Amino acid sequence: MARRPQPLPLLVFGLSALALSWAVLQAGGLRLVLAFWLGVWLGLALFHARFGFASGFRRFLLTGESRLIRAHFLLFALTATLFAPFLATGVASGFVVPLGVGLLLGAFLFGIGMQLGDGCASGTLYHTGSGDTRGLFTLLGFMVGSLLGVFHLPYWQGLPTLAPGSALEWFGGPWGAVLGYALWMALLLGLYLLVARVERARRGRVEPLWQGQGHPLFGPWSLGVGALALALGSLLTLLLLGRPWGITSAFALWGGKLAEALGVPVLDWALFQAPEFAERLMGSVLQDPTSVMDFGLFLGAFLGAALGGNLRFQDPRRIPLSTLLGVFLGGVLMGYGARLASGCNIGAYLGGVASFSLHGYVWGLAALLGAALGMRLRPLCRLAPEVKGQDLLQGRGAREEAL
Repeated sequence: MARRPQPLPLLVFGLSALALSWAVLQAGGLRLVLAFWLGVWLGLALFHARFGFASGFRRFLLTGESRLIRAHFLLFALTATLFAPFLATGVASGFVVPLGVGLLLGAFLFGIGMQLGDGCASGTLYHTGSGDTRGLFTLLGFMVGSLLGVFHLPYWQGLPTLAPGSALEWFGGPWGAVLGYALWMALLLGLYLLVARVERARRGRVEPLWQGQGHPLFGPWSLGVGALALALGSLLTLLLLGRPWGITSAFALWGGKLAEALGVPVLDWALFQAPEFAERLMGSVLQDPTSVMDFGLFLGAFLGAALGGNLRFQDPRRIPLSTLLGVFLGGVLMGYGARLASGCNIGAYLGGVASFSLHGYVWGLAALLGAALGMRLRPLCRLAPEVKGQDLLQGRGAREEAL
């Protein structure tokens, strides 16, 4: 039975969104107000589609269920297709990162952290916004880990790397870009078919991506619709900000501001000495596009939960201490890993593949390996070792699918 929207939380969302829009307008101008509302859209889409990354890796490794993994590949293909004309013509810049030890280790640590933190970077924001108070501890760990990553980053950046560049530029010229695009889509299709074959072999059938579509406003959305909505939001982010969607650089900024307030000389660190980062550290977070979009994502998930009548806040006092310590440690590992790997599941994985950069695939593989180890550590933190796929098919277990 469908739940009714919750009027009071909807009123809270409306007042909060209007107040924050006004504050962002005063601090950063109209462009950042638009970025904030893009974040709201992305948060709403993530929640309504229960579009997770940590649970997608876990389900695939445990049971062979590939619905979320295939939804990732669909999202990547749609986003790369939308990005291609703007990247090829230089209208916007993608995330193209060299391959190196820092990328491999960072993504591996992030994969472990996703399982301990019960969510990825986007998941931490959107299921916290929808009432999972454990995410506050994950977010605090994210900031701590990001600061540690910033402090150690010069060492990792000094190691040898390989820079294959964008696939759109591998063959040169306009027709070379077309060939690079075709090869990229073929690779994504091959990966899609591979994980689907694994699912069929282990489970006897392949679950469709368009199943479970509910009300367009109140939700839930199918994973296919969620991929479409997220791809559109990613394109609008590229056009508005001139670069793909990112999340975790804001966590490093928030951690830096908190550390500075506590007397830690973060401005002496190499990364924060760069003019761009020093300016962001000294300015308001409402002038930082990534922070503004993160605030919007949080409120968008809050809105989605309120529209669907699913907003339920956990009492932190009822959460086992081992769980709180586990999700905090997961946040630390994800924050540190994201800095080493130049991004998270959004900035490095989605942003990398959508930018035709091989580092996106490398990030995904290393994070999957890390997730395999992280899953073995979950029982120590009293986290559920497995999510029942049937709960998803029957519309239950919404929080677990979001993790």
